[in-house]
Amino acid sequence: MINRNLKKYLDNLEQEPKALTSYHGEHDIAEAIKQILKQDGQYELTKEDIAERIAFDFMPEYPNYDPGWETYYGPMYILPNSEGQMMEYPSVRRVDQEILKYWEKRAKESQNPILSSRYADLVVDFSPIVLNKKANIDLFRKVIDSNIAICEELLADHLDCKTKIERALVLSIQINDQKQIENIKNTILKLEEIAAVDDAPGLWGFAFKWLLLDFPKKITLDDKEKNDLINKLERRLERVEKDPWLAENAVALLAEYYASQQDEKNLMRVLGVLENSFKANERLNSDALLQTHIYEQIHEIYRKYASRFKEAEEANKRLSREIGRLDLDWEKSLTKISAEIQVEKEDIEKHLKGIFGENRDDILEEVMVRVAVNHLPIEDYVKRQLDEISGKSPLQFLLERQVVSDDGIPIAKLSRLDEDYENNFQSFALQYMQFGSFFLSLTLDELRKRVAKETVLEYFEKSLIFENEDKEYLERAISAYWDEDYLVASHLFNPLIESGVRELIRIGGGQVLKPNGLNGYDKVLLGRLLKNKEIFERAFSEAGTHVLFYFRLVLTERLGMNLRNDFAHGIGKKKFFGHDASDRLFHILIWLSVVKLKES
Repeated sequence: MINRNLKKYLDNLEQEPKALTSYHGEHDIAEAIKQILKQDGQYELTKEDIAERIAFDFMPEYPNYDPGWETYYGPMYILPNSEGQMMEYPSVRRVDQEILKYWEKRAKESQNPILSSRYADLVVDFSPIVLNKKANIDLFRKVIDSNIAICEELLADHLDCKTKIERALVLSIQINDQKQIENIKNTILKLEEIAAVDDAPGLWGFAFKWLLLDFPKKITLDDKEKNDLINKLERRLERVEKDPWLAENAVALLAEYYASQQDEKNLMRVLGVLENSFKANERLNSDALLQTHIYEQIHEIYRKYASRFKEAEEANKRLSREIGRLDLDWEKSLTKISAEIQVEKEDIEKHLKGIFGENRDDILEEVMVRVAVNHLPIEDYVKRQLDEISGKSPLQFLLERQVVSDDGIPIAKLSRLDEDYENNFQSFALQYMQFGSFFLSLTLDELRKRVAKETVLEYFEKSLIFENEDKEYLERAISAYWDEDYLVASHLFNPLIESGVRELIRIGGGQVLKPNGLNGYDKVLLGRLLKNKEIFERAFSEAGTHVLFYFRLVLTERLGMNLRNDFAHGIGKKKFFGHDASDRLFHILIWLSVVKLKES
């Protein structure tokens, strides 16, 4: 039995489908359902209520957020609970045969395309996992028909329509329904015509990409349709060629098409348009860093086609010579940028209360666990943040970027997000972690106020990982940090962490020594120790993968903080004077300190 107020809300949606026109209208439905079910605190949710509540909270296109995911839909977020266990919402594990049956019933009876599409698509998506078989083909067609209706009637935002019509296209190809493929093709052409009024890259070019590049053998285009797509994109390139970011979106598609047709003349023509657009842009040529960046970007584009086309190879060599002749002034290129973030006092108080409890009598061991867990960046969540931001602001991830060290030396070049996801993710993860540094520092400042250093030292001496550590060394490290001598604390923390990780691996049964070729042994270095995923997962349970990701990001990743390597090689020494480095290193020590041996 479904909640009465919830049923009334859903019935209203059946009467007013256009009321949902927004980006991801399903999210609005999910929020409304949660509010309705919250109103009666004594009401016990039925299975139908739960099915409705979670149906619209699942995130579509989930493999784009987590390549290891087996379904098109996935949870909105995965976060640790108070015990450090990873919890997902909504939980895919809650979907069972009964819920699938309910969704199938709702898909067939619903007249609102947005509702029927979501219900049917969830059954199509989860049936192979829950029931070990494909859903009925009628449900595939229900998703396809509903998504076509949504896009033709513009019941969703243009970007959301684009996502839905792509899903319909993929499903129609899966079931090899030529009639539906033809209908979808026509809808795609109409949708881009309407959406492309805006110059935002995500709203144009998708018809060209899907119909000419991604599925040319699955979708039949007549000569007129094909020429119209090419000519429209060529005309758009003419309009936007002075804007290198927009021009690159058009050129990327046209170049791929002309290359696939072995049309070297047109390939080199559109690449030349992009080269001139970059070189003519005053802002991109305003300093050494940007100028180097654009030349490397152009160079990379020509290199992509150099192995297949002689003229592209010659252009690639020409760019190499031009880069070598650039007269660059690096000193003028480095600019310090700062930003101010306001945090409400009540947010600070709420955060500290969550860590330290209502009074000062909480057990230190429990406080340390909360300090560890509450400031751990969750890898899956950070990836979703990156994908969400790159979807809403695609331009900042379309160009190659130069990463510069603290002392102004270029240390890495990041390609476009779709070509070099892992390195872009590492760079973004560092920025994400730095935004959270305020609350970490706030927490550790409060810890130093509340707890005497002697008490903290005693806590670390009793912890499994540090019980065999040199007591004098441990005391010097903790004392320096409690006395806010961050330079000394950071330099003492780094070796302490490395020995702590080595002890963790040793206890976990991993390799900490390796033959040195001289009938002796060498210590396994930190970089290799931090590849013991299995031991970290045993030590930190569901959080193990995220703890390992965090350790690498802080200690050894070139595009992360890289604190251990910078310390060892005397690089970026100024960073160790501030509390940020010490706070992160001490936080890692806390994570090591919470490890305990199981009784059995």
